[in-house]
Parts: sequence; C-alpha cells; structure tokens
Amino acid sequence: MSHKLTFRRKGGSGTTNYELDCSENETIYEAAKAKGFRLPVSCLNGVCHVCRANLLCGSVLSGVSKQLINLQNAERASSEIMLCQSWPNGQCEIEIRNIFGPGELPLKKVKCQVLSVERLKGHVYQVDFQLPAGKQPEFFPGQYLALQLAEKEEASYFSIASRPGLRILSLHIQADPHLLSAVEVIAYLELCVEQKKSASLSLPYGCACLTAIPDKSLILMAAGTGFAQMKSIIEYLFEHGFNRPISLYWGVRKEADMYLKNQAKSWAETHENFKFIPLIADIETIDASDHHNQLSDAVLAGQNNLSESMVFVSGSPKLVFSAMDALMEEGLPESQFFSDVLAYAQRAT
Repeated sequence: MSHKLTFRRKGGSGTTNYELDCSENETIYEAAKAKGFRLPVSCLNGVCHVCRANLLCGSVLSGVSKQLINLQNAERASSEIMLCQSWPNGQCEIEIRNIFGPGELPLKKVKCQVLSVERLKGHVYQVDFQLPAGKQPEFFPGQYLALQLAEKEEASYFSIASRPGLRILSLHIQADPHLLSAVEVIAYLELCVEQKKSASLSLPYGCACLTAIPDKSLILMAAGTGFAQMKSIIEYLFEHGFNRPISLYWGVRKEADMYLKNQAKSWAETHENFKFIPLIADIETIDASDHHNQLSDAVLAGQNNLSESMVFVSGSPKLVFSAMDALMEEGLPESQFFSDVLAYAQRAT
C-alpha cells in the first residue's frame, strides 16, 4: 500500500510544495530518491541528523522498532523525524530545507578565477573560469549562468559551453562592436585576467537542459553563440556513451561567426551517431523571415520521425517560435520541444 506525501520547502522565495507516493515498504528518503528528488543525507541510520525534517501532519513509523510518531503523541516533544529511518503510516505533510525536485538544482554564487579570454574567430571569445576547490556548483548540460560585473546592478547571462563535472567552466561571448554590453563584459574579464582578479558567477539557470540521459534521438538547433548550449549537451552525451542519433543544425549570419566549425566536424568524424549540418546565411540576399526559417527548413528536410525526437533550440524569440510552429505542424509533440526563450518571451503580435 502507498501513501501520499507532501514535502514543503521554505526559502527566501516562499514555500514550494512537492507531492509523491511512498510505499509502506520503503523509507521516505528511498521513495524521494527513487523519484529523482535531491535531499541531504549521510549515515542512512538516523544518527547524523543530516536528513532531519519536521512532520507537519499525519503519522510515520520511525526507527528500527518502527515506533508510531504523530503530532498527538504525548511522549514526543518535537515533530522532528529522520527521513532515512521513517516509513509513512498514512498521508503526511513534511517540512524540509534543501530539498529539490526532479530537474532542480540549488542556485549558488561563487567567486571564480578568470583563467583566459581568447578570441576564437571574428568577434567571438571563449572565456575560461576555474571553479573554486571543494564542492563545486552543479548544473545540467544546457543550462546558463549569470556574470555579475563589479559596480553594475544588472547581471549578464551566458550559456555554459562546458559539460558538467569539470573544474574549468567555459563561456562563448559574441562581442561585435555594436554589442556594447558584450564588449564591456569582455573588457572587464580581460582586466580580471591581467590583474588576477576573480569574477562573481551565479548558477545554474534554465530549464532547456538534460536532467538525465534521454531515451530519444536529439535534434539541436543553434543560432550564433547558441552553439555553446549545444556543445555542453553534446559533450555530456559523448562522455556518457549515448548512442542514439544526435543532429546539430548550426546557423550563422556569416562564415566568420561559425567559430568552432572544425570542432563540430571533428565530432562528426569520430562519432557515428552524430551529424553536423552547418548553415551560413547571406544576410544581404535573404530577408529576416527566410533567415529565421532556414534552420527549421533544414531540419524538416533531414528528419523523418519527429515524434521520436527531442528538440533543443537556442536563438532569438522569433527564430524559436517559428521553429516550434514548423516542427509541431509536422508531428513534433510540444512536450519534446525545449528552449529557454519559452520561459521569458512572448510571441510577437
């Protein structure tokens, strides 16, 4: 028999509720872990108190002897329970700090050494940071971060170009002369390298990412430095031996913008399941609408079974929405289309 559990997490942004079912034969911690929740735990025998939580209502069986615990138990002075040694005895509500649902990671702020600022091609730069020693901030492949410049209120946001699990974290920043904010960021980071100063990062952000190894083929559509997001995903999948098809469609305005073309071509040469389709638009002869449709047209020409694919898109809102409409019209389920643009932008009217 299973029982409904409600976890409540209180934080600076308010209260977040999670629900899950837990069998009488598994501890609350085991049930939460099996369903992809992340919560603090250590000894697994109820001694260290790392997994302590407060029982708000309902009852549980606790400890080796499975003592009945509820808020009406006169012998119990506290509602505190240890999740690794508690079994549900009916519907329960539990309050716990530092629990994160499936696909969630804690947001962390870190000071990182700026190792290098290297111009890759054209006006695109790669910036490498060294994360601090010890427990490093976690992120999923495809997520992004915030860079806080000194004496500036607004942060700048960039996709993470490196895969998770590395101490070196990379960004790709396009700093054309007319992109004044990006030019300012590059100048600031070059000064950090010169003066051996650290930079402040907050991560992770974004929901267009991989929280687990997918069971479908992947179609990755990137415009310009949107390649950075796809690079993190691709290298993560290669690292984990992913063998389903991966198709990367990378569109740029001019040849100089395809700053890591040889890297993508190398992946295609060394991985049989990877296909690279470069698309270079001649902006002087292709109008804006055609330019935004170029990526989705290429996907539709090269893909036969969209219903069995996951699609990730990184680009302008107009590009993302046009791609979404075109692919869904040809059979892609909406639940298999991912872009962070959908979280903050609305369709143009």
